[in-house]
Amino acid sequence: MNNRITILLMLFIISLEGFSQESMMSDVDDAFLNKCVNLAMVNYPKRKVGDATVEKSKAQIAAATMSLFDILNAGYFYSPQKNQGLIYIPGGSGGTNNVVLSGFQFGVTVNLGNFLAKPANIKAAKADYKIAQAQSDDYKIELRNLVKSNYYDFIAAKKQLEIKSLAAKDFKSILTNAQSQFQNGTITLDIYTAAKSSSVSADVEVLEAEVAYLKSKNILESVIGTSIENVK
Repeated sequence: MNNRITILLMLFIISLEGFSQESMMSDVDDAFLNKCVNLAMVNYPKRKVGDATVEKSKAQIAAATMSLFDILNAGYFYSPQKNQGLIYIPGGSGGTNNVVLSGFQFGVTVNLGNFLAKPANIKAAKADYKIAQAQSDDYKIELRNLVKSNYYDFIAAKKQLEIKSLAAKDFKSILTNAQSQFQNGTITLDIYTAAKSSSVSADVEVLEAEVAYLKSKNILESVIGTSIENVK
């Protein structure tokens, strides 16, 4: 009987190692993963910053284009009507009289410096827009990879929790059997203690797996902007 419990413990430990090597590929849900990626593209704060930067750069192109009108300065001059439409101002240059037309006089001046700078400003604004678009596209790829990585960590943590929970349950069965046999005097204290120690260790591993699972779930949810349960 002693050998029976010992053999059971040894076989179970070996089978547990086999469980740990079980593939998680069957647990990967590509449709669910794609939904997570789409949610991250909409909800992740850094992604929103990228979109805002692109929109800002686009608006700067329009602003730079409209600023072409800044090179023109319009003005007017008003002279009261006298002497039937002409005003003579004595003492002009060279001893002559300056003639100013009466009424409103309008004029337009061109700022040459601004005129030469505007094309360069528009070109720079367009370049900034292209840079913002490229950075946004690059971050889309980065964010997609981030979601996938966090999703795989979540699946792995979930799988580990399932395996360790199953192991803890089986260890409890072994402990219950060992306890009954120890009370009947059919196994030694060492064997009973080994079964109890294995069961306690399995419970501890379940707690650690639960923490790892919750952390991985929280990380994934922080990226997609909603709880896993809301992804449908």
